[in-house]
Amino acid sequence: MAYNDKKILQVLLEELDKIPERCPGYKEEFTPLLGDVLGIERGHLTARTDVVKQIANKVNATGMILYRSRSKTQTVKRKNS
Repeated sequence: MAYNDKKILQVLLEELDKIPERCPGYKEEFTPLLGDVLGIERGHLTARTDVVKQIANKVNATGMILYRSRSKTQTVKRKNS
């Protein structure tokens, strides 16, 4: 990974740490997503791939993981109430 990519990832991760945890695993799921997006963008520079579609797919997949995680958390809270 080039220095510039590392610096961008570092800044993004620092900003991610400032976001409140909305459900268990929220931040943990976004960390690899950031790396994936940078990798897609790097590939786009050389291959001119459909970067928007690839990033949208990654974001949607992460969103579904978080949705399922949050749904499980809400179900457990309702059962314990």
